[in-house]
Order: sequence, then structure tokens, then C-alpha cells
Amino acid sequence: MRITADTAALASCLDIIEKALPLRTTIPIIGNIFLEATEDNLSFSTTNLEMFINCSIPNKNDQSGKILLPPKIIDIVRYFPTEEIKIDINWDNYRLDISGGSSHFNLYGADYHDYPVFTLPDHTENESLVVEQNVFKKNMRKVVFAASNEETRPAFNGILFQFNNQHLILTASDTYRLVVKEISNDSWTINNKKCLVPAKAMRELLRILGDQNQNMSLSVTDDLLLFEFGQVQLSARLLDEKYPDVSGVIPKEYKSRITIDRKVLEDTISRASLLAEGKNQAVNLLLKEQKLEVKVSSQQGSMEDFVPVEHEGENLELYVNSRFILDFLKMVDDNRIIIDFHGDGGPLVFRLPKDEGYLYLVLPIKKMN
Repeated sequence: MRITADTAALASCLDIIEKALPLRTTIPIIGNIFLEATEDNLSFSTTNLEMFINCSIPNKNDQSGKILLPPKIIDIVRYFPTEEIKIDINWDNYRLDISGGSSHFNLYGADYHDYPVFTLPDHTENESLVVEQNVFKKNMRKVVFAASNEETRPAFNGILFQFNNQHLILTASDTYRLVVKEISNDSWTINNKKCLVPAKAMRELLRILGDQNQNMSLSVTDDLLLFEFGQVQLSARLLDEKYPDVSGVIPKEYKSRITIDRKVLEDTISRASLLAEGKNQAVNLLLKEQKLEVKVSSQQGSMEDFVPVEHEGENLELYVNSRFILDFLKMVDDNRIIIDFHGDGGPLVFRLPKDEGYLYLVLPIKKMN
């Protein structure tokens, strides 16, 4: 069988499905790429058993077949010198002859029958909604950074999706910080559903999604969250963990509130973080009248600076992880932000003046001696 494809289109497709290839696995066969050729399409699939990605491109030949491709083909196609690539498959030994111009490679594929081929459910049979790619990407970026990477906290490795008619609420936390983001759309109809989605899958989805305003569909089954856009399908297997109710940790009233220039605060905290040490990367914040003082002292040295603010409420002093603040400040593009304080030992709650459906809560560090 011969496959003929546009090199750039094939390279783009393989770059997408590469994101679901397992880095390490005890099941060697899933380290391959499943190719299904039909008369119209070349469909490439990968899975790490937690996430499945499928991407299709046109088939310039009308021949059909299925085979497992070695992952090395990704790099070969990425650096291939011609605009068109030909792949001839010998079914007797699954040898791949890859050619174009003066370049010629030989690789060996494998039989696909033991591969865990995954058939995506038809999203029309499940509750679904449609959202623009750039809208979902922008909002998910503001959420996913707060999810935990520690395997000892499996529930916090996920992002909680809560569907209720026209509303989707996204929640992420690593127990030291918390993000809640509400998105609304009058056309959405999924009602009273919750699912816990691996944050790893959402990070990979963000790397695939474009910034254009093209639509993507999102649908939910009993054990999967499905995304479909263009010629790409991605599914994430839901985490079977109970996510705690976080509503009780969000204070209803603040004791102090400031409005501050986001970029000035980012630059100031960045300078302070240069001398912050230890796991907590702590900086000292002192709220006095109409300015926020930022201090740090470590074995490397010390630093003091301040940022002018619009301030209402009490003066206070606390320590906070500088990385937690910078993660947020670098993720949003608003010119000004609001920070609510809840006493010396209470959390900081960051809000966006133009987005009432978003909040980012950070727990302070206990006062340092």
C-alpha cells in the first residue's frame, strides 16, 4: 500500500497526536501510532490510556489499511525535505519505505491488532456544547496553572467542570491556592453535571488549540470529556475521585481592598523573587495607606520596594509565595487588578475588574521569625 501526503499537513498532524504518546509505559505497544487509511482520510491516533488524540488529513491515494507506526516517523516527517512524502507499506514484514526527492528512509511498523484502538462516541448522542476555541483557551489558561502536579493528591490533579444550563464553572486547586472561573453562554444546555478532568490533558489541549474564533464542541459521557475541532478529536478519561466542596474557603467579606497596576506589581514581585529562597519563595507584603510595600530578606541579601495603590480598609502585613502571585499576574492581561485581604492570617483573593466570574485565592505563609 502506498500513502501519499502533503508533508507540512502530515507534520502538523503528527505534532498534535504526539502529545498523547506516553513518555514511559509498561505497555510497549501504546508507544506507537495507530494509522487507519481509508479512501478519503489518513487517520492518526495515539493514547496513554488517560488521553486519546486523533487527527486526520486527506489521503491522496484511495488505498485502505491499518498499521502501527513507530514514533520515530514524527521526527523524520518534521525534517523531510520535500513538499510531498510517499510511504510504501510492505504487509509481509510491515516495512515502511519513506521517500521524497533524494531522501529515502526505511522503518518497521507493527501489527495493530493488540493496540487498544479507541472509538470516540458520537458527540451527538451525548450532551454537548459549542464554544469558540480562543474563548475556551483564554479561560482555561487562567485556571489550569493552579492544579496540583503531586501524585499524592489525585483529586487535585484534576480540574472540576460543573455544568448548569448556560453556565460552566471551572475549579482548580493545589490546596494552597484556588481558582474559580465561570463562563456563560445562552445556547448551552448541559445541566447538573460534574466531571473531574485531568489537568495534564487540559495542558496538552491548550498546546493544540489555536487562537482563532473557530468553534469547538465539548461533550460529556460517563467516563470521558470529549473535544472536537477541525480534524482533531481529543478525549480525556475522567478521574474517579471526589473533589471537595471549596465554596466554604472563599471569604464573603474583605477587611482590606486594593486596586493596583498589574504590570507594575508583576515587575516588583519579579525583582523581589530574585532574592526569595526556599520552597515557599516568600516575600513580605505590607499594606500601608495608599501603598503596598514589598520586601524580601535572605542569605543572599535584601530588597525593598513599593507600589502605589487605591486602598480601602485596614493596614496589614503578611508573607506570601512569590511564585503563586507571579503565576497569576503572568496569566492575565488586564491593566489593573483587585486584591482583597482578610486580615494578617487570611487569604488573598485576586479579582479582575472586567471579569466578575473569576477569582484566584492564595493562602499566606505563616509569619517568619
